[in-house]
Amino acid sequence: MKLGVIGAGNMASAFIGGIVKKNIMSGDEIICSSPVEVERVKAAATYGVTVTENNKEVVRTSEIVLLAVKPQVIPIVMDEIKDEIDDKRLFISIVAGKSIAWFEEAAGKSFKLIRTMPNTPALVGEGMTGSRHLSFFLLSERPQWFQRP
Repeated sequence: MKLGVIGAGNMASAFIGGIVKKNIMSGDEIICSSPVEVERVKAAATYGVTVTENNKEVVRTSEIVLLAVKPQVIPIVMDEIKDEIDDKRLFISIVAGKSIAWFEEAAGKSFKLIRTMPNTPALVGEGMTGSRHLSFFLLSERPQWFQRP
């Protein structure tokens, strides 16, 4: 898979929907995880993505991993996936209130991470997203939807 999404709530669905609708990638190139069965069923039916309950599977099978869960859930997710984090994958966070330093501490290491803050109009495909990454991150490694026009 090109893109893995951990989380299948409103913001995750907005990102997946925009990516599929704008033909950046197709649903069959995306895997999405959620512990909530109804969210998994909806994501699969709406966007044609592969779904799973297993966050480790999402990381293992993806080039890019979007962390799209609530702030109170991310400590559990990071504890679950920290052993799967490596230099081969790019991580993007839309988790509010968690710094790059927090993620690195939770993972026990530095890794390729873009921290973003989307605004709510993203839910209807009209939003903006601010982003931040560390200096060791190569700009050429940014996904195409982060490139400047």
